[in-house]
Amino acid sequence: MPLPFILARIAARTGLAMWRHRLAWLGATLLIAALGLYQMTFAGPSVTNGDCADSAMAAVTRADDAAAHAAYACLGPGLRNTSEDQFVANLHQRDSARGQVNRVAEQRTSDGGRIVFYTVQGQGPAVGYIVYLDAQGRILKVE
Repeated sequence: MPLPFILARIAARTGLAMWRHRLAWLGATLLIAALGLYQMTFAGPSVTNGDCADSAMAAVTRADDAAAHAAYACLGPGLRNTSEDQFVANLHQRDSARGQVNRVAEQRTSDGGRIVFYTVQGQGPAVGYIVYLDAQGRILKVE
């Protein structure tokens, strides 16, 4: 059998199989579109890179429980000197800088950790933060 005939037959059978399952394809397409629409409109903002430095900055600049709990989960053992509930309450009591957070730079250290630099631009002058992460990505210190 010639190759063009075989390819044409494969294409015809594939097209017929897709036509027979057109409702399943339509349903899957609608489901994917609905999930995409939900992610783009209704889902809350998430941390951009998803690392612990971004979680710490989200907790410092926003006074919501989710950001505070995420930051507590990222704390290194040396910083966990209070309970999680006390940590969240302390963040709510702080007069933290509100504004646009920009991740300026990131530097790897010789021990595998990272130093991440941020600026927060609010209504007043810009404020700089430095977040130190260990090799596992846990927060060692925030300045």
